[in-house]
Amino acid sequence: MRSKVAQRILAETSEETKIFARLYADIVVRVNQLLKAKGFSQKDLADKLEKRPSEVNKWLVGEHNFTLRSLAKLEAELGETIINVPQRKPMGTTGYVTLYKNNVINTDVAYTSAWKKSKTNNKTALANVS
Repeated sequence: MRSKVAQRILAETSEETKIFARLYADIVVRVNQLLKAKGFSQKDLADKLEKRPSEVNKWLVGEHNFTLRSLAKLEAELGETIINVPQRKPMGTTGYVTLYKNNVINTDVAYTSAWKKSKTNNKTALANVS
């Protein structure tokens, strides 16, 4: 059973802070698992990332926030996924969405709030989203 002080602190902690702490802890545990599995020390990792060992240590004890770039570097050097984002469900029957940009701007067309299928053949694919 938690003490009354601990219960009060937990009750006053924002949901955002609780989520942040959980995610940060999950990332630190995952990085440490990968270091152990590969036989790397924090110093080895710091050398691979061209960082000071003290900075890597700050990441892994929670004194310094990870950036998306630092997480990408960690994944690249460790060769394993650290964060797994769930995949979206396929849309419709095709399983993907293609975004297009019209090469020609037609100022004679009135814009509406409804999406309409473009009748122009001058399209350039911007992205295919799977």
